[in-house]
Amino acid sequence: MFKTLLRIASAILLCSSLYGKHHYFTTHEDMCDQNVSKTCLNTFESVRNLQIALNRNKALGLHIKEDGKWGEETKKAVMTFQEYYCLKRKDGWVGPETKAKLDEVSGYLNFPKDKRQKRVRLMKPRRTKGYATYAQFRRHVNLRRSYAVFKDKRLLKKANGHNTKLVVDVSEQRIRMYVGGRVALDAPCTTGAKRKFEPNTRTYRDKHTPYGTFRIKEKILDKRSTIFGKFYKNGRCIYKGDRRKYCGPCKGVVYKGASLKYWMRLTSSGIGLHASKYVKRHPGTNGCIRLPHDVARLIFKKVRKGTVVKVVP
Repeated sequence: MFKTLLRIASAILLCSSLYGKHHYFTTHEDMCDQNVSKTCLNTFESVRNLQIALNRNKALGLHIKEDGKWGEETKKAVMTFQEYYCLKRKDGWVGPETKAKLDEVSGYLNFPKDKRQKRVRLMKPRRTKGYATYAQFRRHVNLRRSYAVFKDKRLLKKANGHNTKLVVDVSEQRIRMYVGGRVALDAPCTTGAKRKFEPNTRTYRDKHTPYGTFRIKEKILDKRSTIFGKFYKNGRCIYKGDRRKYCGPCKGVVYKGASLKYWMRLTSSGIGLHASKYVKRHPGTNGCIRLPHDVARLIFKKVRKGTVVKVVP
């Protein structure tokens, strides 16, 4: 009887250890934040073990530092991993899908134990403090790739909607706010993709953000999307995503559009600026201009209906 109980206990311990081993990354919070004004709080150990898992994957051929510190090198390694395994997200964000794939391909690894619980910044945004002028900022920052944000606080205080102008630079994927003809803000943005799949027609169409000079037509603090959202039936969510792909029942189903905070409309066809956590360094929207939340909030506060917005190639 004692031997039987001992075997059962051993089996339970073995199963629990295997479960923990194969679910290491999925038990952690997401790593990396695209909004550089925020930081994700992961332990030194979790970041270091991510670096170990990426290095041990021979198919990737990576050789990154296993120092437990998040930086551009680790983020690029994650993007390489996502690209190799054809994941939906290829932006360096270690979210649920990426964590599940990491557990799948690295479940055989034994990570070293480390009692250091030092919290580290998973993003190290370049601080604009130290750049005396916008010219210095442009000289030292790779605007096409960086998420760095430039702010001239003195100019921003003077912004009142009448003396402001916005310029969206598609080639650099940046948005700039001018106050009295001088740059007060320079931040990353994401514009429309030139080749975007359209589910309702099952064809690829040019969805690039139209070039030209526009004026802000309306400002809505929290607009609801007419394309992306959730379908509810009897109070329960039955579908989430592009409503054009929905093939379920219609009777008794309620659609609720996704939140588009700090919405600033540019055209009657639905093109506008709004906040999003999916700000990338390449075009990828259906035509709208995505902004980091803190940037969208600031611009929303400083502009008015009628403010000029130029979209340049």
